[in-house]
Amino acid sequence: IAVVDPALADATGRHEVIVRLRSPSVAKAGGMSPAARIGHKETLKNEQSAFVSRASKSMKSMKKVASVQTVLNAVFLEVDAKDIPKLAADRDVVSVNRVKNYEMDLSETVPYIGATAVQNAGFDGTGVSIAVLDSGIDYTHANLGGGGTIADYNAAYADPASRDGLFPTTKVVEGYDFVGELWPGGPLLPDEDPIDFEGHGTHVADISGGLGGVAPGADLYAVKVCSAVSSSCSGIALIQGVEYASDPNGDGDPSDAVDIMNMSLGSVYGQSFDDDLALAVDNATALGILTVASAGNSSDKPYVTGTPAAAQTALSVAQTQVPSAFAPQYEVTAPAGIVGTYDAVFQAW
Repeated sequence: IAVVDPALADATGRHEVIVRLRSPSVAKAGGMSPAARIGHKETLKNEQSAFVSRASKSMKSMKKVASVQTVLNAVFLEVDAKDIPKLAADRDVVSVNRVKNYEMDLSETVPYIGATAVQNAGFDGTGVSIAVLDSGIDYTHANLGGGGTIADYNAAYADPASRDGLFPTTKVVEGYDFVGELWPGGPLLPDEDPIDFEGHGTHVADISGGLGGVAPGADLYAVKVCSAVSSSCSGIALIQGVEYASDPNGDGDPSDAVDIMNMSLGSVYGQSFDDDLALAVDNATALGILTVASAGNSSDKPYVTGTPAAAQTALSVAQTQVPSAFAPQYEVTAPAGIVGTYDAVFQAW
């Protein structure tokens, strides 16, 4: 019997859901030759197509949004809430969950975490590939292999066709945009140009593998899964991003998988056992990928760490304070009974 997200029990209206199917994903199947993995991916695509065909016969308003096969055997659907029990009743369905979106967190400085000392010891990331799952990367930035001019950036952002000669760079060697420029105010509109508009992904990429970053010798993969117009990160795009990082050329053979995935994002009070993104992370680990994810910027409250950092095999990195940090306070000057200085943050840090 399929497991249905309890939050969907009383849902109304249209919802995006992730439907996991019974056959093991490419990563979960294990023990396969490259050729067998390619064949298994095609088998899963056929199973997913058959499922969507069956479901669409009784759910006329259902819309397929996306699908993945490497890290999960899953289909993303937009459905009416009243049809969710029908999905759960399908013979091949294991679970039906909400699509969970996430938020981006910022990183800390290179010297303070000891990266400069590691570089001085001769380790700069050369030969390592890092997929940055974020808001994209400004590959025209001088620290990321670009020319560093406003003209280059304007050309790259204005028209995907104009990126010829600008992307890839010697630093940002591959990438894909799984969200487009309108979501969440409009539909997901994937394209092949992962140029960053919001800025967070460029910031993270520069810290992790830019010329002045933690690992200046590493190759970067720009995987755009977060919005260009808000701090939201699409739950659909994130799992597609993990899929991409696990098999960049999409042929079903994950031998070209990246070494590291970075996700400086998450949702607080994450739980690995009921989160599809966390499961995708664990399955990617089976392919040899290390996922580094943000534990959150939400202080030291018990269990507040975020997902996907809560995945069992993720390297969860907590927010910290640098020596220049200060505790914000405010001064009350009137009325006389409450004059004084007070902490301006509700929770103690």
